[in-house]
Amino acid sequence: MTVRGYAKYLLIMAGLGGLLYGIDVGVVDQAYPYLLATSNYSKGQLGFVVGAVLWGSVISSLFAGQLTEWMGRRMMIFLSSLCFTLSIPVICASGWFEGGNFALMVSGRLLQGVAGGFLGVVVPMYLAECLDADSRGKGTGMFQLLLTVGIVFSAVVGLVVAYAIGNAEDPSVPMASKITAWQLIFWCSAIPGLILSIGAFKLRESPRWLYYRGRRDDALASLAANNGEEKAKAILDEMIAADKAAEAEKAAVAAASKGESLLQRKYVIPFVLAVLVLTCNQTTGVNSVLNYATQIFKESGLEGALANWGSLGFKVVNMVMTIVACALVDKKGRTFLLKLGTSGIVVGLLFVGGVFLSVERGIIAPSMTTGVFVLVGFVMFIASFAVGPGVCVWLALSELMPTRIRANGMAIALVINQGTSALIATAFPKWSAAVGYGWVFVTLALFTVFYFIVAAFFLPETKGRTLEEIEKYFKTGKMP
Repeated sequence: MTVRGYAKYLLIMAGLGGLLYGIDVGVVDQAYPYLLATSNYSKGQLGFVVGAVLWGSVISSLFAGQLTEWMGRRMMIFLSSLCFTLSIPVICASGWFEGGNFALMVSGRLLQGVAGGFLGVVVPMYLAECLDADSRGKGTGMFQLLLTVGIVFSAVVGLVVAYAIGNAEDPSVPMASKITAWQLIFWCSAIPGLILSIGAFKLRESPRWLYYRGRRDDALASLAANNGEEKAKAILDEMIAADKAAEAEKAAVAAASKGESLLQRKYVIPFVLAVLVLTCNQTTGVNSVLNYATQIFKESGLEGALANWGSLGFKVVNMVMTIVACALVDKKGRTFLLKLGTSGIVVGLLFVGGVFLSVERGIIAPSMTTGVFVLVGFVMFIASFAVGPGVCVWLALSELMPTRIRANGMAIALVINQGTSALIATAFPKWSAAVGYGWVFVTLALFTVFYFIVAAFFLPETKGRTLEEIEKYFKTGKMP
C-alpha cells in the first residue's frame, strides 16, 4: 500500500471509530419506542437500558488510558470494535424471552458502552500519534464529524424500519414484528463495528507507542507507512530530541515543584472551572434529548414515522452545525461561542418546556402543530449546543488544566462528565413521568443559565494563547 493510500485508509478506519461512537449514542433513540411497546420493563428499567451505555463509558474511562498503554493503540481499537460488535447479539437475545430479559439487555448495553468509551479515548489518541502536524486536524475532524454521522445513521435506520415494519404504537402491527423492529435497528449498527474489527488488522501500531517501548526500528517502519522513508527519519530524530528535552524538563520541574502544594490558586481554580464546564455540558440534557428524541416527538404530537423524520432532521442539524463550529472556534474564540451556544440552548429549552406545559395543563391539545413547535425548539437547542458547548468543551478541558495536573485532572473531569450524563439519562423516564416534560425542560434551561454565567464571567478566553500563557494567567490573574 502506498503512503498516500495508507493515509487514506487510516482516516477511513478512524472515521469508522467515530461512527461507532456516534451510533453508541444514537441507536437506542430509534429502538426505544419499540422496547416500550414490547417489553415488561418499568420506566426505571427503561431508563437504565438507555443509561447503561453511558455508565459503561464511565467504567471504561477509568482504565482506558492504562489499558491503551499496556496493550497498544491498534490492539485496543480491535478489541473495542469487537466488543461493540459482540454486544449486539447479547442485546438482541433479550428479545427471545417474553416481555424481554432485562439482565441480558443491560449486559449488552453496558458492553456497548464500555466499547464506545474505549473508542472515544483510543482513536483520537492514535490519530494524534500517527498523523503529522499538517494532517492531525483533518484526522480529528474526521472522527468528530463521523461521530455526528453515526447519530444520523441510527436515525436513518430507525426511519427505514418504521416504514418497513410499522410504528410501535400501531395495534395492527404484530408484537413479533415490533420485537424484530428494534432488533433490526441494533443489528444494522453492528455492520460498521464488524468492518472496523477486520480493518484494524491492517493498521500499523502507533509509532510513539512503539518508540516508548524501545522498538525504534518498528517505530520508524510505522512512521514510513504514513510519511515516507525520508520524512519518517526526520520525525524520529525529532522524537528522540523531544524525548531528551522532556526528560530534562521533567527533572527541572521535579526540582522546582518539590514541596509545592496542589491546593494553590493556579491549580485549584482551573481544575474547578474545567469540572464545572464539563458538568454543565451534560446538565443541558443533550444526551437525554438525543437518546429519547423519537419518543419525545411522538408524545408532542408527531405521530408515526413523522417522529422518526423529526429525529433525523434534528440530528442532521447537529452534524451540519458541528462543521460550522469547527470552522469558527479558532476565529471567534471559545468563550464567545460558549456564550452564544448556551444562550440559544436556554431559549430552545424554554420554548419546548412552554409547549409541553401548555399541553400537560390542558391549555392546548397535542397535535401536529405542537409537534412542529417542539421540533423547532429542539432544532434551536441542538444547533446552539453544536456550535458552542459541543466543540468548545473539549478544548476548554485540555487548555485549562495546568501541565502538572493535566492527566489526572482530565480523567477526574471526564468521569464526572460521563457520570452526570448517565445519571440524567437513566432518571429521565421516571423524572418526566413524575413532573412532565414541561418542567423537565424548564429545569434543564435553568441549569444552562448557570452554564452561561460560568462561561461569561469566569472562563478566560484561550484563543491564540499558549498553554504556558494560560497557566500563567491562573497564577497571576493576568493574561500575558
